[in-house]
Amino acid sequence: MKRPAITFWIGAAVIVAAEILLAIDVAGRDATATGGVLAATARWVAINMTPLAWVGFLLFMDGLLGAGSPARTRPRLFAVCFVTSIGVWLFFDWVNFYFIHAWDYHGLDSISVVHDWAGRFVAFGAISPAMFMAAEFYQGLGVRRLRGPRLVIGRRARITMVIIGLAGLVFPFVVQRPIGSLTLWVGVVLVLDPLNFRFGDAAQPTLIRDWQNGRWGRTVSLMAAGLTCGVLWEFWNYWALARWTYDLPFLGPLEDYRLFEMPWPGFAGFPPFALECWVAFQTILLVMRKVGMPFVERPPGDDAVL
Repeated sequence: MKRPAITFWIGAAVIVAAEILLAIDVAGRDATATGGVLAATARWVAINMTPLAWVGFLLFMDGLLGAGSPARTRPRLFAVCFVTSIGVWLFFDWVNFYFIHAWDYHGLDSISVVHDWAGRFVAFGAISPAMFMAAEFYQGLGVRRLRGPRLVIGRRARITMVIIGLAGLVFPFVVQRPIGSLTLWVGVVLVLDPLNFRFGDAAQPTLIRDWQNGRWGRTVSLMAAGLTCGVLWEFWNYWALARWTYDLPFLGPLEDYRLFEMPWPGFAGFPPFALECWVAFQTILLVMRKVGMPFVERPPGDDAVL
């Protein structure tokens, strides 16, 4: 294994320092007196834990991937991924807060609007790059070589996928309850991936093209990365002051069995979420090329994630 780049150690240091300061804040939350600069710093970290931890994670993964890191070899592509990740998550937030109300944010009332949105910019921007870099790591471990059955996905099958996906995306708006999240995490894949396949050129990465060629590594790596990042999201969220919680009554008694704030069954949503973010990003890149903005680098090979 190659020696990690310096960003690996910087990212690890950011995460460890943030964890220590968060623990200090948690230990002092019941105290009546403030503890000076250390307590104030720990409180600031507790409010900003999510963006801090994910900046650390991106640096950590960049160092782990080393010279092959997308942030180094494809910086424009990485930057577009970061910026568009914000828009992708704002779409999911819009569906949630106006319709299904499956999650809620807490602890933001005590900070300014500028502080709030600066934190969101970093936290939301890190969502897709974090999962894609984690997937690149899994690919590098050998998952890229995973082969399986070659699926026959013809025109009718792709049209059927789009129809089912559209129904899945409409469902949250119709039901307007947390149960709408069940289809929210799969509808985007079913709608956009067939469109990427249809309107992209032969070099356009799509899940359908992977499956038709029996290449399952990228799909598995993305799903594993989604679950990995999902556990980390919930872990770094649990003790933070600016945090989120879930309301998933359709799970019945299972809602009470939680790892951090997430009910155990809810973790099943992270693997398809990673696929959704990747497919949505491919759609964004396809549109950019179609309108004459092909300034981002093409991923190398048929198994690259970012």
